[in-house]
Amino acid sequence: MAKAKKAINDNTPTIFGRLRKWIEYSGGVSALNRLDDRTLLDIGLTRSEISDYVREWSNKSDDAA
Repeated sequence: MAKAKKAINDNTPTIFGRLRKWIEYSGGVSALNRLDDRTLLDIGLTRSEISDYVREWSNKSDDAA
């Protein structure tokens, strides 16, 4: 009996998907870290919140896609 093939888009994380997600995350953190403290406060963030904010934003953008 032949095995059923897995669907190509079965939402399992691949090495490329993980790499893309890491690049997106590190780019977002890097961009926000380049801002000065006053600008961060203007957008409602402190420097210690950057990592959590980018991770949350990244997960939301994955859900929307």
